[in-house]
Order: sequence, then C-alpha cells, then structure tokens
Amino acid sequence: MKAVIFDMDGVIVDTNPTHHTAWHRYFEQHGKPLTDADFLQHVSGKHNSQIVRHLFADKPLTEAEIQQLGDEKEALFRDLYKSVITPVPGIPAFLKALKEAGIKTAVGTSAPLANLDFVLDELDLRPYFDVLLHERSITHPKPDPEVYQKAMSMLGVSPEESVIFEDSMTGIQAAKASGAYVVGVATTQSPDELRPFVNDVIRDFTEMNLSRLQEGVSVS
Repeated sequence: MKAVIFDMDGVIVDTNPTHHTAWHRYFEQHGKPLTDADFLQHVSGKHNSQIVRHLFADKPLTEAEIQQLGDEKEALFRDLYKSVITPVPGIPAFLKALKEAGIKTAVGTSAPLANLDFVLDELDLRPYFDVLLHERSITHPKPDPEVYQKAMSMLGVSPEESVIFEDSMTGIQAAKASGAYVVGVATTQSPDELRPFVNDVIRDFTEMNLSRLQEGVSVS
C-alpha cells in the first residue's frame, strides 16, 4: 500500500444531511418541490449537472446555465454547513498517521472546487493531502473511475498499491472499477448494504488504523 484516496462528502465530512436540506430549499425557491423519492433516485450520489438537468427537465438549459444553477445550490449548502462543519470521527488522526508513515494521499471528489476548499480550510486538513481533484479536474463523473485513475497517476502509484474510501454506491462503483482496494464508510448506506460491494467497511475512522488497513490489503 503506497497511497490512500478519499472521497469527500460522506467520507471526510458527513455533509449528506445538509446537502439534502440544501437541495430541498433550493428547488422550493425555484418553485419545484423535491420529493424524498426524487432525491433518492435522481440526486443522491449524482453529479450536479445530472441533477440540474433532471429537475429542470422542462426548461432547455445551456451548459453555462447548468453550471450557474449548480453553483447557486452549492453556495446555499456552504452557508448552511459553515456553522456545523465537523470531520467524520477519527479522520484527522488517521490522516496524520498516514502522513507520518509516508503514505501518499489524495481527495477524489465530484464536488466543486469551492466546496473542497471550504472543507479542507475550515477543518485545517489541506496539509495532509498530496493531490486534490474536484469536478473540474475530470471529464467523466462517478461512477466512471476517471477521478481515481487520475489521482493514482498523479501520485505515481498503481491500482494494486492504492486504497480508496467511499460512502455512496455510485462512488463505490467508480472505486471498484479503478482496481483499488475499497473501504466503505457507512455514513450514507448501512454497513450491511455496503459490505457485498467493498473489501472492508467502517462506520467512521475511529474503527480504522494502519494495521487493519495493511492487513486487509495484504490478504485481498
């Protein structure tokens, strides 16, 4: 194991409840109520461009308008989350242990750069990462493995040398397709829902340490 790559939402920070609130408020502002069923089917784990296209399907949108609508929603999210932002338990100590062990690290998120900067700077986690990838770093969003393949390339490691932490089924599909060892973080799905699709499952990073990770990778 030479590198560990992290998704952001649901892995570094448990932002999903706030994103849920932000999407509901945002579409109410646009006169388009968002049902829980629509959220699960068309929002959870999806890229912003996909969400905006679906929920504004009755209105032809340019790429610039799609980007603007997504940016407006993310600004609302940051306003809501700023007062409650907190890392997933145990991740600061785990990142410190990886850095001290000389293991390379990256973030591979479909979130916009503004959200990535917001999270890393609010929590003082930026120094722990060697590579940072966000929505504009890639052409194909998850479940395409591009973001993880690019992270490995920039870190100079192979899939067999890499571990990815993911929480959503869309992200797990991307992680598995990249060829890495995948650990599911049970913030979005339950451990039982994740277990069939990943190599290991944790509820948060208080359950993870270097020994457990290295042992899992060595026997996979």
